[in-house]
Amino acid sequence: MNEWELQDHLSTKWRAGNFIFNDFEYQLVCWELMFPSWLINNNKSKWNEVSIDFILYSTELSQFLCVELKNKISGKQKLLSGYCQATHRAVNFIEQYDSEKMNKARSVCFSESSFGRGGKETIPEDINFSNNPVVKRVLMAREFPSTVNEAISHWDSLNQLEIKQEISKYAVNKEFERFNAMTEEQFNLIEDNPLSIIQID
Repeated sequence: MNEWELQDHLSTKWRAGNFIFNDFEYQLVCWELMFPSWLINNNKSKWNEVSIDFILYSTELSQFLCVELKNKISGKQKLLSGYCQATHRAVNFIEQYDSEKMNKARSVCFSESSFGRGGKETIPEDINFSNNPVVKRVLMAREFPSTVNEAISHWDSLNQLEIKQEISKYAVNKEFERFNAMTEEQFNLIEDNPLSIIQID
């Protein structure tokens, strides 16, 4: 399946049952959440902002997973690009987080048939989101390079300037540009929060 089909498959799956990560349950909150508007990406209305593929939440841990989804990541450049993308979106989420906006985005996702992921259904009850949640960056894919763990561990150990030096080894792309444009204060929001890798079937 292509990346869009994978997104649709996971949306349907997680609407029916919670996602399990490290033995804890996470509820699907929303998908394609855009920044800075906090609207849901929809080609019939608004789609011209950066977005994150999935937001999941554990009430037990008061923890969000900001998930950037790829079908297949091959090679170090694409892996680094995904790392930068997941980091950039998580920073946007942390900076702009508000529990009321979060419940509104969730209601839209679960009720608007135009988003095409499961059609209309009863709007779920609001979640009592934490006002000071933990936010985890997640890069999820069906296939990663064999060196993914050591590469991610290495990048997690670097400061912002050092990651920019890693980026400079490759041709410029939008995700590298967005990472490079982040301020030091923004990077500090996730500096001590390692990125999690999740491989799915």
